[in-house]
Amino acid sequence: MKTLTLIATCTATLLTLAATQATAKMDPYVQSALQDICQSAKSDNVMRMNKTIKSYRLDHETVALNVVCNQQDIISFAYDNGASKTAERLQQSVGETKITDLAMQTSF
Repeated sequence: MKTLTLIATCTATLLTLAATQATAKMDPYVQSALQDICQSAKSDNVMRMNKTIKSYRLDHETVALNVVCNQQDIISFAYDNGASKTAERLQQSVGETKITDLAMQTSF
């Protein structure tokens, strides 16, 4: 009986925390920054996007890896809206990913 009560209490607590996070409001400054950055990426004007990113004291890599516009990462969002110049600029900031098999490099 104690186990059932404990499970019910834990479940209720988790559901309450999840509901609180879902209804949490975003800081107006952050919301404005995200909207401006998404709009500038959509504009296909690299200079405008650079100026917007700098105005919020961010760097391109942070924006490319963390900003989501309309449930898409910002690079995909820009490509889908025909903004290939800004999408390519953001893609360059991420760089290339290299996978190295360390097991193949070791010699016995």
